Amino acid sequence: MARLINGILGSFSGAIGPVEGYMLKGALIIRSRKQMTHKPPSIKQLSCREKITRINEFLSACIEFVKVGFAWVAKDKRYSAYNAAVAYQIKHAFTGTYPDLEIDYSQVRVSAGPLSTDGIHPNVVKQGNELRFTWTPDLSYEHSTDHVMLLAYSPFLQRSVYNLCGAKRNTGNETLVLPVEFIEAGEIETYLSFKTENGITCTDSLYLGRL
Repeated sequence: MARLINGILGSFSGAIGPVEGYMLKGALIIRSRKQMTHKPPSIKQLSCREKITRINEFLSACIEFVKVGFAWVAKDKRYSAYNAAVAYQIKHAFTGTYPDLEIDYSQVRVSAGPLSTDGIHPNVVKQGNELRFTWTPDLSYEHSTDHVMLLAYSPFLQRSVYNLCGAKRNTGNETLVLPVEFIEAGEIETYLSFKTENGITCTDSLYLGRL
């Protein structure tokens, strides 16, 4: 069943026979209706499905972060920032072959954009229940007011702790407080990036290593 929009001569939303229509970012999309198949999936299909499942598990733990981090990539596109993040990880962030696929956290990006990362020289150390992030302060007019974005991910817990609007780029340091369970769980993957003060554009995220 489909719903007519603007009368019988207008667009429609839903399915009619072999086609279906839906709205995406204000645009009407019409495509062939998905058909059921009893054909066994290929290795390539199984690999793609596994990657999507694994990366959704990861990104769902930091969904608000990647919505900001990939907003520039998805700007004026017919896909969302989250979908842009998924597509990037599927292409770049896996090692091995199906069924032995693993996420390579050093290749993951939690933000992507045109801002420069030259001269940042980031570092992170654990001090008690905090992660202390440092970088080379940028005092330039162009970048001094950029805000740092910090993320720590626990693969064991499949949870993240993050700061979407931390200290300004001209300060050179910021901390991220870890819940007790993060400390007890063991390994933590860490990332740092910057966004403009208006939040429109970001740097590509930088992987700071596993703690």
